[in-house]
Amino acid sequence: MNRPLLAIAVIVALAAIGLSVYVASHPFIPEDALVERDIQATDWGPLAVTFRFFSWIGDAKGLAVEILIFFAILIFNRRAWIFAGGAALSGGWYEAVSHLIVRARPTTADVLRVTEHPGASSYPSGHTIFIVTVTVVLMLCFGYRFLPQWARVMGWVVVVLIIVANAIARIYTGAHWPTDVLGGILIAVAWLTFLVSIRLVSDGVLGGVRNPAARRSPAAG
Repeated sequence: MNRPLLAIAVIVALAAIGLSVYVASHPFIPEDALVERDIQATDWGPLAVTFRFFSWIGDAKGLAVEILIFFAILIFNRRAWIFAGGAALSGGWYEAVSHLIVRARPTTADVLRVTEHPGASSYPSGHTIFIVTVTVVLMLCFGYRFLPQWARVMGWVVVVLIIVANAIARIYTGAHWPTDVLGGILIAVAWLTFLVSIRLVSDGVLGGVRNPAARRSPAAG
């Protein structure tokens, strides 16, 4: 195990658990409504063009995207299949938590607009878990294989920007409360970081190899 990454995964998981417990005991959080109204009152300019995409993706379409990405990984970076398969299980965390915590979605009585009316529990944001999972999988499985080292930082910047744009979109449309989105990010990050903390998984994703000297037989020395 990669202990620093495991420690990060545990910390983020504890934050997700703490937030989930708080949301379960406080379905309506006044600060949520305040932040949501502020976001909805903001003119996001060109960024608003992406909001429809983030509303559209998900459900069966999201599953189809995940399947396509998985097959692409099998073709172009087969060693990363364990991570890709494990990452897809983040959807299971959404199903589990959303059934444990049944939270009402925003209404026009509390926020400025509700232009999207998805079903099921509001917490956590399944779209957000999906977007975090897909972008991180693409970056680790393809970015680290095909991008030069200097370009990987830019790749992670793009990942963060996509996640932020999705977060704003889910709140702007009134589909989720801000804490729903934050919960989705924490759950996805905790799970993905845990997976990468496992040496077998990270070696397949990043092409990492244990110290060759450690694997040499005594006779080879």
